[in-house]
Amino acid sequence: MSRMISDLQKREVFKAIPASVTIGETTATASKIWSNQKLTSYPSITLNIFQDGIQHYSDVVDGVLYYQATLTVHVLAETSQGLSGVVLAETLAGVIAAGIETWVTPLTGDVRIFDQESDISSIRSLGTSVEGVTDLVLSIKIYHL
Repeated sequence: MSRMISDLQKREVFKAIPASVTIGETTATASKIWSNQKLTSYPSITLNIFQDGIQHYSDVVDGVLYYQATLTVHVLAETSQGLSGVVLAETLAGVIAAGIETWVTPLTGDVRIFDQESDISSIRSLGTSVEGVTDLVLSIKIYHL
C-alpha cells in the first residue's frame, strides 16, 4: 500500500524551507519555486517532491506508520551583491540543511525526518549550463502520515 503526500503537506514543506542568509553585512533572499515553475532570478531555490509513497515503520516508539517521499532541493546562485555565487549557494544550502534538521519534530501535517545523518544527503554541485551559476543539490527523505 502506498500513500501520496497531500497538497497541505507540500505547502508546509515549502514554507519551512529557509530562503534568507546573512553573510557579513549582506543579506540575500532567494526566490523559492517548485521545479515545474520558471526560474526567473538568482539566487533561487527549487523544490521537487518525488512521491514514492513507500510504507516506512521508523517510528517504533509511537507505533505510527509513516510513508516516505523524497524532497530534492536545488540552490542556484550567481555572484551578486559582492558575494561569490559559490559562497552564496553554499551558505544558503547550509542554512537549509540546518533548518531541515529540526524536522525531527514534525511540521504541521505530520511531515518529518527521523535522522539528520541518514535522511539528508550530502550537498553536492551539479554544475549548470548557465555560465557563472552555481547549482547545489540536497536530497532529503521525508516522512508523512
